[in-house]
Amino acid sequence: MIKTRTKIVIPVCVVLAILIAFSVKYFNMSSGSGSFNITRAIELNTKNSMKMYYHSFSGNKYTSLKLKKGDKLILNVSVTTKQGNLKVSLNNGNNKELFSTENPKKTVTKTININENDNYRLKVSGKHKGSFYIKWRVES
Repeated sequence: MIKTRTKIVIPVCVVLAILIAFSVKYFNMSSGSGSFNITRAIELNTKNSMKMYYHSFSGNKYTSLKLKKGDKLILNVSVTTKQGNLKVSLNNGNNKELFSTENPKKTVTKTININENDNYRLKVSGKHKGSFYIKWRVES
């Protein structure tokens, strides 16, 4: 009986380990930086998007984008607000704000011309209940 369980448990553990490694590598379940508190949240991030559903979010979260002079950054920002305020912004390396929107009622699409090589920050900040979905692409 024990040998039968071992024959089942070991392959199941191997499959779970592979699935977890795949999820972390390809879906980056918790990317970005910042200082924030969240409760009852689901977060799904990729290299070109940030998505989070939560009961509450407080603070700021950002992801870094390395962009070059001449690039065009196309942003799509969707926010669902049940309560509070949420601001989405793009700042350059000197912390100059190049774009922002707060509690948009519908999807905001914005094209930003990049004038210098720099590390930019796409930032979400506020005290909020709801969700956000930000996706972007870069055209050279």
